[in-house]
Amino acid sequence: MENYSISLVVISYVMSVIGSLMALTVTRAALNRASDSRGGLLFLAALCLGGVGIWSMHFIGMLAFNMNEMIMNFNWGLTALSFVVGVGVVYIGLLVMGIGELKLFKLILAGVFVGCGVAGMHYTGMLAMEMQADVQWNWTIIAISIGIAVAAAIVALWLAINVKQMWQIIVSALVMGVAVCGMHYTGMAAANFAPNAALPFVEPMITSTSFFTATIATLDIVIVIIAMVVTMQEGNKRRFTTV
Repeated sequence: MENYSISLVVISYVMSVIGSLMALTVTRAALNRASDSRGGLLFLAALCLGGVGIWSMHFIGMLAFNMNEMIMNFNWGLTALSFVVGVGVVYIGLLVMGIGELKLFKLILAGVFVGCGVAGMHYTGMLAMEMQADVQWNWTIIAISIGIAVAAAIVALWLAINVKQMWQIIVSALVMGVAVCGMHYTGMAAANFAPNAALPFVEPMITSTSFFTATIATLDIVIVIIAMVVTMQEGNKRRFTTV
């Protein structure tokens, strides 16, 4: 029976919270700019949410998945594609919301884009899994997971627009972390892995789980530091402008 490494599950939640926190912060900074100059900051926000909060959370969550000594590896082409899907579709959603006059239908449309980006990244990432097992999908649970992703995205974008105090942003990021992890682990529950020795042998990963996790965390730290520096610069610009 499959089970999870609790320590890696906790790390995956922490990554989703950090990514959500920085995405909310950078998005707020972008919305304080003129409409035609928000693109760069919105891309950085998409990198924080899609890359750190979702993609990194997803693959650490995948590493947490223990298949009872069944060897698992990844198709690295699909793994890279899942990153592009996650960041790219989230960026499109943020552009829909952040460029021009903000209206309710734009917020909902942006949430649909972002939610589908989350789901697309997740299931592309799951397709990247290589193992000697057949995967049987529960389409009802898949639909529920996509619904969670879209609903969470709409709430996240609403929070990015409406929360103002730092403690509110932190609480919002904690809630978003629960939503992102909820979507991921619901999506994982939609897959049943049936061992099949007739399938081609899968080579084990050449790096350990700890090394892979540390590598992802290091890349995330770089993105988060960049986001923090840019956000502070934006804050300083606003203060100098208002003086």
